[in-house]
Amino acid sequence: MSEERSSTEWVGTPLDVDRIDSGGISEIVVQFDESEEIITPKTHHVLGSYDLNEAARYVFFLSNHMQKGGMG
Repeated sequence: MSEERSSTEWVGTPLDVDRIDSGGISEIVVQFDESEEIITPKTHHVLGSYDLNEAARYVFFLSNHMQKGGMG
């Protein structure tokens, strides 16, 4: 991935999300050691509350799966 970041790109932890406007999220990128997963909205140009909830459930599932040694 390029080290150049756009002015609208945000990188942070879940604890930092109170600093962003959730109404303007157009994609969520989950980076792994050798690949990345990009979550985009299904019907609109930005992620809605349902999409964000589903993305959070997916990330929660991934973290539990990795803690149990299911990846790698």
